[in-house]
Amino acid sequence: MTADTRAIAFERAVLPDGSVIHIRPIMPEDRGLLEQGFERLSDESRYRRFLHPVKRLGSRELDYFTRVNHTDHEALVALGPHGTEPVGVARYVRLDDPDCAEVAIAVVDAWQGKGVGTVLLHDLVERAKAAGVRRFSAVCLADNADVIDLLGRLGSTRVDHPEPGLAELTIDLPDELTSDSELYAALRHAASERMETT
Repeated sequence: MTADTRAIAFERAVLPDGSVIHIRPIMPEDRGLLEQGFERLSDESRYRRFLHPVKRLGSRELDYFTRVNHTDHEALVALGPHGTEPVGVARYVRLDDPDCAEVAIAVVDAWQGKGVGTVLLHDLVERAKAAGVRRFSAVCLADNADVIDLLGRLGSTRVDHPEPGLAELTIDLPDELTSDSELYAALRHAASERMETT
């Protein structure tokens, strides 16, 4: 499915604090939206996402991040209550092993800790599985406990340390997304209203 030729599916989710977000696949026209979201990341959040200091996204990066084929490279954007404010992005990129894809998530600072990353990740997993992906791979800072915990809750996880300060996770995607987490159950119940727009 390509974003410019088919209807774009929006998913509405109510987070545990009552905040509403809307999730949809990213489109080439979202370059400005992505720049807005990047500007709302603190220096620390940028470092945790890219593993090195990044002051701005260049034209090549914006092209790469927004021109995805939704099969080997998928990206979802979360928007605020009015559907215009970017609050988070999750993506996977299939690796040389077609069963495995690298995953990354970024949530703007003002929305961290609200469950945005959980909703994005679980929607991304569903799309990855539909595309034949069976495992996620991720490299993050070894002290990034939030991301390690978030990804580790998906399924069986192996953690390696390729170099000091970094953790490399390999996660087997589950047959079904289940969790004993009350947060997860609440998010999945709330994220059931879908809309279609062209």
